[in-house]
Amino acid sequence: MIFEKVKNIMMDIMGIPEDELLLQSHLYDELDADSLDLSQIIVELENAYQIEIENEDIANFEKVEDIVKHVENKINE
Repeated sequence: MIFEKVKNIMMDIMGIPEDELLLQSHLYDELDADSLDLSQIIVELENAYQIEIENEDIANFEKVEDIVKHVENKINE
């Protein structure tokens, strides 16, 4: 499942406990993500799924769910 992969990557990069990472978790307000965190997460996902995520798309990510849905859409293209 893509959510599990995203969650594992975020736990590794950001050191967030698994129980704090929910689909509805807000990246900036709740998880304190910054642009470096998000860049590292995106690179890991691009490598894992052999996809490309555009900078314009990254700017629209507000919740973990946004990342998961975007990756799902890219895989299904």
